[in-house]
Amino acid sequence: MNMQMLQEHINTFTREVVDSGFKRDLDDYISSLPANQNNIVALREIAQKVLADLDHLYTSDLPEGLGVLLPKKPTRPFTEVPFNENVRKLLNNTEIQQADFFNQLTQILNQLKKQLQQNISEIDNVREFIAPYILEDEKLIAKDNFAIIAIVFNEHRTITNLKEFTKTVNAWNRVLPIYHQLLKSESPEDVQIVEVQNGSIDFVVTLDIDVALNLVDLFKVGFEVLAAYLSYKKMIKPIISSYYGNKKLISQEEEREKLLLENIGAAINQKIDEQHKQAKKADDAVDSTSIPKKLEQVTNLISSHIVKGNDMKLLALPETAETKKEGKKLSDEKGALRERSIAARRQLRELGPEVQQNILGAYGKIEVETK
Repeated sequence: MNMQMLQEHINTFTREVVDSGFKRDLDDYISSLPANQNNIVALREIAQKVLADLDHLYTSDLPEGLGVLLPKKPTRPFTEVPFNENVRKLLNNTEIQQADFFNQLTQILNQLKKQLQQNISEIDNVREFIAPYILEDEKLIAKDNFAIIAIVFNEHRTITNLKEFTKTVNAWNRVLPIYHQLLKSESPEDVQIVEVQNGSIDFVVTLDIDVALNLVDLFKVGFEVLAAYLSYKKMIKPIISSYYGNKKLISQEEEREKLLLENIGAAINQKIDEQHKQAKKADDAVDSTSIPKKLEQVTNLISSHIVKGNDMKLLALPETAETKKEGKKLSDEKGALRERSIAARRQLRELGPEVQQNILGAYGKIEVETK
């Protein structure tokens, strides 16, 4: 496991559990339980707040990250226990007595607190262990003005079929330099390092910082337009049923769905074109040959990656005067990328295999390089 990926998972845990106030709120809820043991309204309110927080955590990237940070340790990720479902079951029990509600809620929250604290202690140990390696990585990327990104593969077929994975990696090896050429006049460095972990494959790459930040913007657009299409699919289903077979209305919705699906690739293509034009304006030496073909190649790969439920993460940036100055903005960019990615992948899972196959039919194929 790449040290920067471990650091990213630690950052996710810190952000979602500590910085969000979840751990503090959990401690407060537990402290307030005895004083409210005869107040069922207050007890249910506490349970509802805890459930909302847990549902958010369980559908974020946190469970996957904890599985990586605590792979075979006696201390297991707290997300392996269905605390959210336990609280939900308690809230849905309309016949439970108040005293039993109090006792069960107290037991659930105390168990959650205990496992959470064990996770915090173990993760502190991991953080301390990797700190020297992270420092060395930071020195390296600062020296060469590189950023570190991870192209994350989650799709089952890609990570379980060697032929499919090889084809996909070869496509990234071919297309990343093309993307670099659209943005920079300098020759790109060779793509480096592949890191493997349980459940996914992380393709960890060092890229020129400008190329990496443009790639972040590109993925943000991709995740956003995919989420828009998926939101429409979810929203329109009950509405179409209310048309009672009206062919004109149904035809209009089918056309709108077709346009939204086409917009995934169109929006990505347009964004790459904008990035190239801005780069060319800033540096006239940026190559301008075969632009339509290059746009098509990059668009096809990014679109295919996104619609398969895969991800992209910005792991590290060099500490330069510019990145220090833009620190908050860059942090916001990473946050926006993360949130759009999680939202799109969650909707993709929720809508099921039929919708996924429809999108894959339009964008899932990766072109093989021909001589």
